[in-house]
Amino acid sequence: SAGAITAATITTVGVFLPLGFVGGLVSQFFLPFALTVTFALLASLVCALTVVPVLAYLLIDRVKLNVDADGEPKSSFWIRAYTPTIKLVLRSRTTKLGVVGVAALMFVGTGLLAPLLPTAFIDTGSQKLLQVNVAPPAGASSAAVLDRTKQAEGILANDKNILLIQSSIPGEGEAGFQAIVASMSGSPANSARITVKLADSVDVAKYATTLADELAPVKTDGYDIAVAQTAGFSSGGLSIVVSGDNAADVAAANDTVLAALKDNKDLLNLKSDLSKGTPEIQVTPDPNKALGYGLTAAQVAQEVRTALVGTVATRIVIDSSGNATDVFVQLDPASITSVADLQALKVGTAVKTTLGKVATVEQVSAQGSITRIHQSPAASISAEITSKNTGKVSKDVQTVIDGLVAANKLPAGVTVELAGVSQQMSEAFGGLFVSMGVAVVVVYVAMVLTFNSLITPFIILFSLPLATIGAFPALYLTGKPLGVSALIGFLMLIGIVVTNAIVLLDLVERLRAKGMSTTDALIEGGRTRVRPILMTAIATILALVPLAAGFSKGSIIAAELGTVVIGGLFSSTFLTLLVVPVVYSLVDGVRARISGRNRPAEPATQAASAA
Repeated sequence: SAGAITAATITTVGVFLPLGFVGGLVSQFFLPFALTVTFALLASLVCALTVVPVLAYLLIDRVKLNVDADGEPKSSFWIRAYTPTIKLVLRSRTTKLGVVGVAALMFVGTGLLAPLLPTAFIDTGSQKLLQVNVAPPAGASSAAVLDRTKQAEGILANDKNILLIQSSIPGEGEAGFQAIVASMSGSPANSARITVKLADSVDVAKYATTLADELAPVKTDGYDIAVAQTAGFSSGGLSIVVSGDNAADVAAANDTVLAALKDNKDLLNLKSDLSKGTPEIQVTPDPNKALGYGLTAAQVAQEVRTALVGTVATRIVIDSSGNATDVFVQLDPASITSVADLQALKVGTAVKTTLGKVATVEQVSAQGSITRIHQSPAASISAEITSKNTGKVSKDVQTVIDGLVAANKLPAGVTVELAGVSQQMSEAFGGLFVSMGVAVVVVYVAMVLTFNSLITPFIILFSLPLATIGAFPALYLTGKPLGVSALIGFLMLIGIVVTNAIVLLDLVERLRAKGMSTTDALIEGGRTRVRPILMTAIATILALVPLAAGFSKGSIIAAELGTVVIGGLFSSTFLTLLVVPVVYSLVDGVRARISGRNRPAEPATQAASAA
C-alpha cells in the first residue's frame, strides 16, 4: 500500500501547487494555507511510511485483531452492506449503464443549483463593528460637527443592540491621518467617525441599513450619514469608475449614474468622490490700484494674512529669568464675519485705504481634489452592498450601466466601469478556475506515473464530478455563498476525492495482476477498501464540522470551505465505491473488445446472478 499512499499524497499536494501562480489577493491570502497543508501532508507521508510501521510492529501483539480463525478480516457492518450492493451493480451491462446514468442525472440536477447560489468574494469576518461617518457641509466648524455628532450618539445610545460607542472628531486645522483619509474618500476633513460595537446576535450587514434609517434625523442642513462595516477585510464594497477626456462630461455622467442607482435597496452609502467645491474667500490684489496707495500686491497679501492669521510683532522679557516671550498680534476674529467686513479691512502704511479699493474680494467655490486616471479626469462612485449575494448586485449594477449606454444617456467619450470588489471577484474566480484545471492535469500526470497507465488515471478522474453532487446542495441548503473560500474547498476536493479512488483501484490492479478476473478484483478490492475509505472520509468530515458550523468565525478560511468539502466528500465517497468500479468494468470491457482478448470467467458475477 506504500505506492497507493504515496500517490494519494502526491496528488493532494499537486492540487495546491497552482495556488502559488494565481496571483492577486487569492495568492496572498491562501498561499500560506496551501504551503501549510503541503508540508503537513508530506510530513504525514513520511510518518505513515516509517513511524506507523514501527509502532505497528511494536504494538501489534498487544491488540486484539478483528480476524476470523483463518486469519481473514471479519465482515463488518460496512462490508456486509457493501458486498451485495457492489455485486448488484456489476451484475450486467444494463445495471452498469444504469448506475452511470443515475450518477450523470444527479450531476446535472445538482449542477442546476449553481446559478441559484449567492456569490460573494471573501468572508468579511464576524467582528460586530460598524462605523458611522458624520460628514458636515462645506465650511462647517468643528464645534457644529461636535453638536451633530452628539445628536447621533444620543440616537445610538437608545439602541439596545449597540454595546459600545466611540467617537472621533478632528479639531480645527487638524491634518492628521483621519482628516487625510476623510478628504481622500470625498468627505470633508472634519468629518466625525463613530465606531459602534453590536451584540453577537446581530447580522452586521443587515443592521447597517437599520442604523442608517435610525440616523435619518441627523441628515439635515447638509449633513450626511454613512454607515459601513469597518472590521476585517471588506468584500461588500462596490466601486464604479467614471472617466473621460472632458471634466464636465465626467461630472454629468457621474450624476446620471448616481441618479440611476439611487433606488437600489441593496446599495448603502451611495456617493461619489467628485468634489462639489468648498466655499472660500478669494482676495485678488489689483497691482495698479495698490500702487496708487504705495502698496504692492505682496504687501496687500501680507497685511491680510497678518490681520486674519496673526504674526509675532516683537519679543519682550517680562520676568527676571531672562526668557523672551513672543508678542502675537491678530485682528479680533469676531470683527470679520462676512465678505463685506473683509472688504472694509484697513490696509496700507503711509496712506490708509480699505481692502476693497485695492483688491477684488469675493466668495468662490474651490474644488478640493481632482481625480485622474491615466491623466484623464475621472470620478469614483462607491457604495456598500448590504446583500450577501454580492455577485447578483454587481450584475444588476452592470445591467443599469449597460442600459444607460444603450439609451445614449451618457456623454460621448465617457466610460463607466465596475471596479472594487466586482473586479477583484472576477479576477479571483478566473484565477481559481484556471488553478482547478491545472490541478486536474497535475493530478492526472501524478497518477499516470504511479499506475504506469493512461486509462486507469482517466477512470479515477470520473470521481471528481461526483463531489459536486453533494457540494452544491450543501451550499444551497445552508444558504452560504459561492465565494473564494468555497472555490478553495472545491480545489481541495480534487485532491481528497481522487485519494479514495486511488486506494481502491491500486488494490484492484494488484489483484488482477495475480490472475483474478476484473469483476472479482473489483468486488474483493471494494470489500477490502470500503472500511478504510469510510474511516478516512468520516474522520475528515467530523474534523470539518466545527469550521462548517461557524465556530471559527472571522477567519478567511470560512464556513463555506468546510461546507463544500463536507458535502462533496459525503457524496463522492459513497458514489466512488459504486461508480468508479462500474466505470472501470465498462472501460475494461471496451479495452478487451478492442484488443480482441477473451476475458476470463467471472464466477463472482455468475454466483451473484444465481443468488
